[in-house]
Amino acid sequence: SVLARLVGGRSAVSLADMAEEYRIDADVFWERVQKLYDSWKSARGADQLWQGVDAVVVDNGKYDEDQLYLKSTAAHNWLFGLELPETVIVFTDTMCYVLSTAKKTAIIETLMARRPDAACTSILCYVREKSDKDAANYAKLVEKIKFSLDGKTVAALIKEQPKGDHAKNWRTALEASGIVSVDLGPMLAEVLAVKDDAEQALVKRAAFFSSQLLEHHVVPTVEGIVDEKKQKKHSSLAADVEDFVQREDVLSKLKIPRDKIPDPTSLEVCYTPIIQSGGKYSLKPSAESNDDNLHDHVITISLGGRYKSYCSNVGRTYIINPTKDHQRNYALLLDLQQAAIAALVPGKPASDAMTAVANRLKERNPELLDKLTKNVGFATGLEFRDGTCVLNLKNTKVVRAGMVFNVALGLEGLDNPKATDLRSKKYALFLADTVLIGEEGPEVLTSKCSNKWDSISYQIQEEPQAARGKENQPKKSATSHKSGVELTETRTRQKNQQAMHQAVDERLREHQLELEETIVHEALRRLNHGEGADDGGTKRALNTIPTAYKSPDQYPRDMSHTQTHVDVKAEAVLVPIYGTMVPFHISTIKNVTKSEEGAYTYLRINFNNAGQGLAAAKDVADVMERFKGMDSIKEVTLRARDPRNINNAFRLIKELRTRVMRRDKEDEEKKGLVEQEQLRTLAGQRIHRLRDVNMRPHPSGRKSQGLLELHANGVRYTSNKGERIDITFKNMRNCFFQPAQKEHLVLIHIHLHNGIMIGKKRQQDVQFYVEVIEQSYALDQGRRGGYDPDELEEEQRERALRNRMNAEFQSFAKKMEEQAGDLEFDIPYRELGFNAVAHKTTSFVMPTVNALVELIEPPWLVINIADIEIVHFERVVFGLKNFDMVVVFKDIKRDPFQITTIDMQSLDQIKTWLDSCNIKFYEGIANLHWPMIMKTVREDPIGFYEGDAWRFLD
Repeated sequence: SVLARLVGGRSAVSLADMAEEYRIDADVFWERVQKLYDSWKSARGADQLWQGVDAVVVDNGKYDEDQLYLKSTAAHNWLFGLELPETVIVFTDTMCYVLSTAKKTAIIETLMARRPDAACTSILCYVREKSDKDAANYAKLVEKIKFSLDGKTVAALIKEQPKGDHAKNWRTALEASGIVSVDLGPMLAEVLAVKDDAEQALVKRAAFFSSQLLEHHVVPTVEGIVDEKKQKKHSSLAADVEDFVQREDVLSKLKIPRDKIPDPTSLEVCYTPIIQSGGKYSLKPSAESNDDNLHDHVITISLGGRYKSYCSNVGRTYIINPTKDHQRNYALLLDLQQAAIAALVPGKPASDAMTAVANRLKERNPELLDKLTKNVGFATGLEFRDGTCVLNLKNTKVVRAGMVFNVALGLEGLDNPKATDLRSKKYALFLADTVLIGEEGPEVLTSKCSNKWDSISYQIQEEPQAARGKENQPKKSATSHKSGVELTETRTRQKNQQAMHQAVDERLREHQLELEETIVHEALRRLNHGEGADDGGTKRALNTIPTAYKSPDQYPRDMSHTQTHVDVKAEAVLVPIYGTMVPFHISTIKNVTKSEEGAYTYLRINFNNAGQGLAAAKDVADVMERFKGMDSIKEVTLRARDPRNINNAFRLIKELRTRVMRRDKEDEEKKGLVEQEQLRTLAGQRIHRLRDVNMRPHPSGRKSQGLLELHANGVRYTSNKGERIDITFKNMRNCFFQPAQKEHLVLIHIHLHNGIMIGKKRQQDVQFYVEVIEQSYALDQGRRGGYDPDELEEEQRERALRNRMNAEFQSFAKKMEEQAGDLEFDIPYRELGFNAVAHKTTSFVMPTVNALVELIEPPWLVINIADIEIVHFERVVFGLKNFDMVVVFKDIKRDPFQITTIDMQSLDQIKTWLDSCNIKFYEGIANLHWPMIMKTVREDPIGFYEGDAWRFLD
């Protein structure tokens, strides 16, 4: 417990401070002491529960991390809310005597200040005395026991073996007194069995945590291991789960609101999770995860979450490629568990649960009686397993409202005759849930973790051998007899990489051929109209019905007819409706949202309707008005258990919609604005500000902080030296918000339509930032250890500063969007980023919805996707580790931009991203002389595009 670990080393803290810091809830204490005395006095007869005892003793020894579940620990947590090591508590008929250290007695004595007038007892504390090793104190306690009632029998925890001389000396003194001791365990278990409202709330929080831990961490982890065919030991996976629970961000990772678990530091596991597969199963609570690798057949998982010492448990079986026997037996087990839960009725014996399961199994499949577990669970609470209340045929205890059970049962040693793998021939099925008994019936507290067949079964289709093609057929390996070493194709990294790159190229080839024709037509159109840089993409005629496809033959061939598909090329979203893929042009979509409810993920698509939401789709406003009054689809909601396709569709729809809206907006706006309009300040209104912000480029040439303000039509930066920089919304082409994750800066970056003068130079980019950590450290400072408290405190301050500044900058960016109306901030996709040399140093380049950026190290890189004509990859030789990328712009007056030294592992990722942005790419093995190439293009651009255009690059 917290006190057990901290009390011993806090000698400088006063007793009053200790009592204040570890305050005990007095109302709860006196209420539960009354409950203890009521049970004792009402069943004190010799043939009753308390067996005629005259006093009650709860003693414990030193704190022992190896003994999680002791009756003494449970009693302390129940009464005080914390554990008091090396403490003796004696309950007589009228008094409660406590023998402990001065610090602990100071905490307990505070309870007397709030003692109710009708309390059944009072508290008297004795402070331990080292001079005589507490011999006098022991004598006093023995004397008090002898004066309580008959003074002959005491209830004590005789089965526990506490550590330390204090506990041993006390027990020796009690035994020498001649007082008879009986076991307090069953009596204490009976008192703790029924949970009050506060205890039930803690059990519910623990059960909710267990469900979320299994559903949102353990199961996805197992799915990833199976899907990627990784090798992972059961024991290693179980240890990883234990480590995960100790993380500071465990609640956010499991999507648990803070109000569900107010104190995450009180979370822990009841035991190391039990994960079993591969034909070796043990369904006992004492089982352990072995060192065998996870096997993709039948996997049983059992784990327990503990919150403020109150336990819960949940267990599930997950079956991969199940047979009909698997499904039939699992349905039977599910029915058996429901029978056990239904039999736990207040006033009925607990043995009814096992009886109901045995009778149901005899009716449905008596041959499996010997496969059934010996019991169907046990009572739980402050102790994970109450040995006095196991749900078997011998249990005569009566079920009462407020009790909590772990209803756990399974079928072990089942045969799978159809299995070809030896590890799949034997399997087991297991289910466990935490159940609270209420006045109106049992409540399953872990139901958030679904046990339905659709939730626990997986059908993984193996790729047919005939469909793999000749390239995947086994080939004869080349053998070198010179060295005696067999050299196969799979032993060379370059050939494996080349095969993967070829597979990506094959997948993208058809779309890339279409893009090649598109860029030629667009370039000729621009040149014939005398235009320079264009916004790219195929522009739709205004006031016409937006058309994604002229016939179903144009639908993408690679789409699934049961999943939502986003066709970026056709700017369409295809939705499965009654088995038919129905296309919707992106301009008809008003917005899209995603939510999670239970085990499902929902994707909701709202459409533009006549008279509604036309501001978001001005180019279809007249079309919508033309159909006003006719029936239309307002929204479509799609549901899926596997969220991966919905997450991908959600991201692509938002990106595609943003890109199309930006393209249409740029068509309407005038270009070439040189002079900004006057900034209109907000007079008499609240002005949103960011304080102590740095600006780059620096207004005066030197680094200084200042104030960033949001006004009616733009932002104003005022440095501490008085320099003022105004930027209007109309002059902002791109705005980026990049939080500080792995960098030392949190920033807002603005890329302008027309450059502005800052100092004596014209600048196209302006950045506002705050440093959240130091960029450098002094190497001459003394080396500090990993557990240096000053260093830990410094890290905590940096983490708090980073989180606060990320939130402030994000809030300011949202306020800018709201104020401007048509402004949208991009956040770089870190997962799509790659290391490269964009200027002179290596930096981390990241794509966004509308651009390719590097915003940390100046000079910054901001390349708008709408400005890109083609991309050419150079030095694509698979023996090399790096390649280069050249970006050619639609404005042929601009020189191509080269990004060098990109890791070859990033090639396929960049190609896929470019293809999704409708950008044509080429690749070659050598670096080209681009000044000469562009000179040729500029001399006769029309002739260049009417000829082979960029095809010579392939």
